[in-house]
Amino acid sequence: MRVVGIIAEYNPLHNGHIYHLERARALSEADFCVVVLSGNFVQRGEAACTDKFSRATWALRAGADLVLELPSVYAVAPAERFATGAVRTLNATGVVTDLAFGCEAPDLQTLYQISDIIATEPPALQEAIKKHLSLGKSYPRARFDALSEYGVPRSMLAAIAQPNNILAVEYLGAIRQFAPGIEPLPIERVGTGYHSEEIVGEFASATAIRKAIIEGRHEILNTMPSFVGGPLLYDDQFIIPQEALSDVMLYAIRRMSASELAMLPDVAEGCQNVLYRSVRECRTLSEFYEKIKTKRYTLARCKRIVASALLGITADQVRKLSQSREGSYLKVLGFKRQARALISEIAKCKSAPMILRNSDLEDCPPFVRQNVETDMLSTDILSYVTTQEVKRDLSGAVILP
Repeated sequence: MRVVGIIAEYNPLHNGHIYHLERARALSEADFCVVVLSGNFVQRGEAACTDKFSRATWALRAGADLVLELPSVYAVAPAERFATGAVRTLNATGVVTDLAFGCEAPDLQTLYQISDIIATEPPALQEAIKKHLSLGKSYPRARFDALSEYGVPRSMLAAIAQPNNILAVEYLGAIRQFAPGIEPLPIERVGTGYHSEEIVGEFASATAIRKAIIEGRHEILNTMPSFVGGPLLYDDQFIIPQEALSDVMLYAIRRMSASELAMLPDVAEGCQNVLYRSVRECRTLSEFYEKIKTKRYTLARCKRIVASALLGITADQVRKLSQSREGSYLKVLGFKRQARALISEIAKCKSAPMILRNSDLEDCPPFVRQNVETDMLSTDILSYVTTQEVKRDLSGAVILP
């Protein structure tokens, strides 16, 4: 059995994702496709455009056979932790043979070379990273400048200046460390750039699509399958209202003490004191972000910290899951009936708990139950801020014919 894995957010699913799914299946000659999908909150530190079960349904209709939820502690995380958690989730199935990921330039040799340097992190590179961090730079920027100083060729540096290539390098590092039996399968991105707000023909970035949906621009319908574009553009209840969520997120930070803020992931160097003081001086979440972001604490990092506060994620919680033998768990969001053979094989080969319903939690370790409760809380929060009916966790997976 050949099984290709894909790591995705589908925020929302668009024609570029359809292309990626089709190429992944064709190049891997896979019998089945497993997607590890971010839950209700994504790496940007924001709620996804709609709930995880709706996006899992999109994935199944687009060609996936099984959709697993990426635990929230990994979904709302920097690139390295995001990639590690997703790769460990795929590996825990015991059946995934390939990982197909998008990148701006599918030069596997160059990506491997960069990944090797980052993984070994020679002393000279470590010192260069520390020096650039001391200048107030974010870690990604400090690492990039340190690699340049270390002597990495400009052509290689250009490769990791692109968003998808950054994740590709992290996927390769995670495969080397946790899943050496999985074959990497890079697929070149088509259409506009990751952060581009242009809509060109049938392809547009998720960033551009989200912006166009808010503006009610109908030309985006050409960039998505009809089962995605129609509900997003014409059903006002389908989109998660970010503005309604903003007040809840601001409250989550405001109710915490400085010592509690210090326990959040990625909070260091006294940042908890800045957070504690600043949140009491701001009336809106956007004002709060403007006040606290710096070169070192980028907007994305600040948003992830706030999302972690909202979901009750702590650095200790992240540590316990990432340092566990399993490293993850297999929480099923949806599958196709014809994939029952795949699920049966996973049940025999898995190295982590497989969770479809409440009863499956009874035999899980406490740290797994804690993380599943975090995933469930994210659904509770979405159901509070939206008028749409949100499918509840552990109420049964989405099943398509």
